[in-house]
Amino acid sequence: MKLFGGESKKFRVVPRSATDTTLLDPKIADALRKAGKDPSKFTVVPFEPGEAESPLQGLFSSGSRVEHTFFFSTLNSALSAIERLVEEETAARITKDKDGWLVAFDSPDETGVAGAAQHERFVTATASFGAQDRGFAHLTMNVNRIKK
Repeated sequence: MKLFGGESKKFRVVPRSATDTTLLDPKIADALRKAGKDPSKFTVVPFEPGEAESPLQGLFSSGSRVEHTFFFSTLNSALSAIERLVEEETAARITKDKDGWLVAFDSPDETGVAGAAQHERFVTATASFGAQDRGFAHLTMNVNRIKK
């Protein structure tokens, strides 16, 4: 949305204060109505610096990655393994399984190193926590950043 012919800015919809009488852009008001909201109860405010950044920007960069998956019988062992292995370029996600916890570690693919060799480092590090190896998979991450 351009304001007064100036630079384009990103906005978010927030509840309107009782004393705010500014009119909403008709497109925003229509969108609120379609969502079942009363436009008179909302206004728009600009994003704070950094708020409009892509949520993926700090997580991954584009390229090949390897996902290493393990099963843990206890939450404590799963979290201990995460604490040991997560670092600047390695992320983890945890999921509750019917019998325990699945943890997937996501790390950059090392050029010239076989996936099995990369996976062995994770196997060794998680063995002391009683992890069951569920294998690894090669992934390609594409992060598209679009400037509007």
